[in-house]
Amino acid sequence: MGLKVNFIIAFCFIPLLVVGQQFTGKVVDKETNEGIPYADVYFVELQTGTITTIDGAFTLKEVMQSKIQIRISFIGYKTITEDIDLKNIHEKKFYMEPSHIDLAEIVFSVPGGKLQGENIVNIDRKNLSEIDQSSVTLADAISSIPGVEQNTTGNGIGKPVIRGLSGNRIVTYAQGIRVENQQWGDEHGLGVADLGIESVEVIKGPSSLLYGSDAIGGVLYFVDDRYAQHNTFESNFGTRFLSNSLGTYNDVGFKMHKEDFKINLFGGYTSNADYKIPNGDRVYNSRFDEKSFKTAIGYNTKSWISNTYYSFLQNDFGITDEANYTSSTKRPVVLPFQKIGAHALSFDNTYFIHDSRINLVLGFSENNRQEFENDTNNPALEMKLKSVTYNLKWYSAEIGSHLSLIAGSQGMHQTNKNFGEEILIPDATTNDFGFFTIANYDIQKVQFQIGLRGDHRKIDTKEHILDEVGFPSLSRSYSNLNYSVGGVMTGNRTTYRVNLSSGFRAPNTSELLSNGVHEGTQRYEIGNPDLKSENATQIDFTVDYNTEHISFSLNPFINFIDNYIYLSPEDSLINDVPVYSYLQTKAMLYGGEVGFHYHPHDLHWLHIESNLSTVIAENSKGNPLPLIPATRINTMLRAEFSQKGKVRIDNVFLQHIYKFDQDRTGEFETPSTSYNLINLGTEVTISTHGKPILVSAGIKNLLNTRYIDHLSRLKSLDIPNPGINVYLAVKFGFQSGIGK
Repeated sequence: MGLKVNFIIAFCFIPLLVVGQQFTGKVVDKETNEGIPYADVYFVELQTGTITTIDGAFTLKEVMQSKIQIRISFIGYKTITEDIDLKNIHEKKFYMEPSHIDLAEIVFSVPGGKLQGENIVNIDRKNLSEIDQSSVTLADAISSIPGVEQNTTGNGIGKPVIRGLSGNRIVTYAQGIRVENQQWGDEHGLGVADLGIESVEVIKGPSSLLYGSDAIGGVLYFVDDRYAQHNTFESNFGTRFLSNSLGTYNDVGFKMHKEDFKINLFGGYTSNADYKIPNGDRVYNSRFDEKSFKTAIGYNTKSWISNTYYSFLQNDFGITDEANYTSSTKRPVVLPFQKIGAHALSFDNTYFIHDSRINLVLGFSENNRQEFENDTNNPALEMKLKSVTYNLKWYSAEIGSHLSLIAGSQGMHQTNKNFGEEILIPDATTNDFGFFTIANYDIQKVQFQIGLRGDHRKIDTKEHILDEVGFPSLSRSYSNLNYSVGGVMTGNRTTYRVNLSSGFRAPNTSELLSNGVHEGTQRYEIGNPDLKSENATQIDFTVDYNTEHISFSLNPFINFIDNYIYLSPEDSLINDVPVYSYLQTKAMLYGGEVGFHYHPHDLHWLHIESNLSTVIAENSKGNPLPLIPATRINTMLRAEFSQKGKVRIDNVFLQHIYKFDQDRTGEFETPSTSYNLINLGTEVTISTHGKPILVSAGIKNLLNTRYIDHLSRLKSLDIPNPGINVYLAVKFGFQSGIGK
């Protein structure tokens, strides 16, 4: 233990004091050679950035690293990214190519922070600032991404669904570590606040090589907010109001960057009353609140970059277990309700060794889940989950100018303990170990990638008997090898991408040993200790076609899953609650996404965007699997304006969402009817002497349509989704320099 502590201290906290160097750059228009003012310049490894001056210049002061990646973006131009050798280059001119459609966003969930078109796998990236401000939860916000939906419980609980898969089949990364929060439970949320997050990236399909086992459905990768510019102090405040639930969302942030030291501090509070359905009634006990805090501390030397992250999140969710309605707007918690508390601490360290680098992320998280049924002071159900993780990766230097390697190892030690009167799953200990290697080979506009990974998981549980309900002791081990092979070919206008990958997911403790019911599920679940591991193989193909005024994307997939685990109703009751058992079958999911973006030549202010997402899922007998989202078409008309003056209307949008009938349903699952939603909104910038004030306003469900989404957990109670919702959001901030 002493050796381990000393190793962590040495690895995380011993600085190497050196004198930095300076790099200057200038960003210019490729056609006119004129400087581009106010372009966004981001230094990837340092997680900080700046903006160009009026003549397009910028300076990176006292940089310690010998190499650094620079990303430059500006509206109306293609994003560029370059690796700069600071040992030989101290100044450089960057040429930006004008473009009305920019699809070359850089993504961070892949090694090296590549541009979209250079990735072997297709990754969707969204800045949180671009996501609809009417979103009630973070899961609600990212469900606008093609191929992504959410499984909801009321207004405040949403779990992402990627191409029909959710729960443990989706791996979430935040602060550089896996989010472990009893994610097998459908009746509580994502477990990540939008506080201090800049963007989200979605990888669809098996992604086990870099992110560990379980990711057979995909990965959600949250990118933390960047630090302040060098030698500056920043503060910001944001507030939102949602009329439907009388929801208030408030957050405040402070950033300071002084020489080599950087710190971010964020705090937030959210409160929502019961939500209103189209007839004006409110769904009783759908209220919820959220308290969150987050900090990031960074320090860098010539050969080492260190970032320490800590976050706290507490949610109080009312539990709607019957179709009761009210006109009251009271929001204090009432029985039954859930209280979810989570702490996450991570140490992210990167070491530069000549032209290679090593990245080590050490993490600790604690999730405390409580459910109160009869007493507001004593939880009937309480589970405390603690996880210790490590993620070690080595990135090689370029070998022969074409080949690069990545090798690494990941592991986790996890314990789950019960403290309440009821027990849904017994006390358990889980240990994971995995290793992997990936090779990337680049030849001009063609890139290949091949990788191999091995994983081992061991689960041990304790015997427990409570009120004649027994949980036997259990010890299970699961091992598997996974692979990924793919390539991307980039032309002048068209990019072709193909990927074949496999994934592995061991059954979780709930699926193995569940024996009981608790508030929010309305199911008596019975586990199956003989379950085998799920094994997935997905073929994914993408074609992207881009011109100056139009872009088109086609992304079909097919995913085969052996030993697919699912809950099957038994058409029986225990204590008047329906019984469900865990079974296995062979499953096949197929479908994809199609999208286009049209920007008329003669109407530069107009953007027409539309995408279709569909997935069909069935077992080996051709019968539909349950809880698969309906086919969706999402269309948006957006007008962008380039105006001068103190108050500028940046854009106005009109959005139409159409969900088809979902009549391909599992056994005892009821079908859902189609519906249309209309959303309207605008964004306004108010110039000040400092940072501008950003205002967003609009109406969601403009026509007050009554609908019940197929993935709503309140569907069985015939409770509609929210009605019309008017929203208003304001963000403003302050920035000042800090002298030496």
